[in-house]
Amino acid sequence: MTGIVASNELSPSNRIRIVVDRGLCIGSGDCVETAPEVFELDAEDKARVIDADGAPTDVVIEAAGNCPVTAIFVLGEDGELYP
Repeated sequence: MTGIVASNELSPSNRIRIVVDRGLCIGSGDCVETAPEVFELDAEDKARVIDADGAPTDVVIEAAGNCPVTAIFVLGEDGELYP
């Protein structure tokens, strides 16, 4: 799974795991604009998660949904929340 950055653990508060496929990410920044407490663009202009609990889960899912190339996946305790 090259290019995919993910933690295997669920976040303490939201109980979610956010996966960013760096191979798909085009650095549009829509996720950062929607949830700047959760996402940032790194030095390569790729999205990265800075705090999965930085915003409510519905805002995280909205940010993932705003990605124009569907490079962000949100998983919960019972499986996929987005997409």
